[in-house]
Amino acid sequence: MPDITGIAHVELSVRDLDRSVDWYCKLLGARDVWRGSSDEFGITACAIYEPKSKMVLAFTRHDQQEPEPFSPRRPGLDHVSFGVADRAALEDWVAHLDSLGIPHSPIQDDATPPSVTFQDPDGIALELSYPKR
Repeated sequence: MPDITGIAHVELSVRDLDRSVDWYCKLLGARDVWRGSSDEFGITACAIYEPKSKMVLAFTRHDQQEPEPFSPRRPGLDHVSFGVADRAALEDWVAHLDSLGIPHSPIQDDATPPSVTFQDPDGIALELSYPKR
């Protein structure tokens, strides 16, 4: 079997590209590194880069959008989980979410893995979690 080196990026469909890119850049301390569009496919896209983890997230706005809001019950994406080191880091993230005014769950210590859940501007389910040891 050929090797892979990891996930190159995750690309999310969004309603408002600029709003989502700004929101995720503030959330993650990331920067906007690429933009492009295709009239043929009716899309505008952007990628952001978070330098500490070297994570790339990408976003696409489709000219023809489905009217339904995001649902983890629809086949496709259930949620995106960002890994953190430990409970102290999760507590720091709770404070960061609070400073940005982003509603979130309390720390769920009984969950496997322990986590905090919240949503992006399009209602896409997000999670911060760390491995239980």
